[in-house]
Amino acid sequence: METMNENVIEFLKGMDTATVTFSQGRYITRVRELAERYPDECQIRAENKDGSIVAHVPVKWVKLNPPKELSEETRAKLAERGAKNLQKLHAVR
Repeated sequence: METMNENVIEFLKGMDTATVTFSQGRYITRVRELAERYPDECQIRAENKDGSIVAHVPVKWVKLNPPKELSEETRAKLAERGAKNLQKLHAVR
């Protein structure tokens, strides 16, 4: 059988808790960090043989955030600001 690469978020309308299943490493790591930091809100319910995990998290943690779309002008300003901050940081050291 092939390794599953499925990520699932499941919750019912009106419920406070969502069940999440992740097979991607970055999400597994994040859920583990959250479970350690917020044990009352985030509980890992199963760690499967294939490395995936199942956890319960608050529904309010489930968000869909599209990436910010920046103009070239805004990108240039942010890059310039970052370069100045980096110069200041190196000057302090």
